[in-house]
Amino acid sequence: MKDEMISKSISIRTERFLAPAQIGVDVSDNRSTLLSQRAAVIFLLGALTAVGAGVLTFVNGGTPASATLVGGAAFGAAVTFFHTVID
Repeated sequence: MKDEMISKSISIRTERFLAPAQIGVDVSDNRSTLLSQRAAVIFLLGALTAVGAGVLTFVNGGTPASATLVGGAAFGAAVTFFHTVID
């Protein structure tokens, strides 16, 4: 009885370090992506625009709060712009 518990414990511990496919888990299911490649590029460009606008506002003497607000507004405008431009 005790030997069985020890062997189960050992097998559980070794399975933690194996890849899912090695222990019989099916990893071949093709799920759809969360975002399309186009949407990811649009959000990336929007985030870069927001960071740039926020940094420029802060360097120009703005407060962190105003830099955040300007960055948020720039993000919204950039996402709308890039959504229109990128086809």
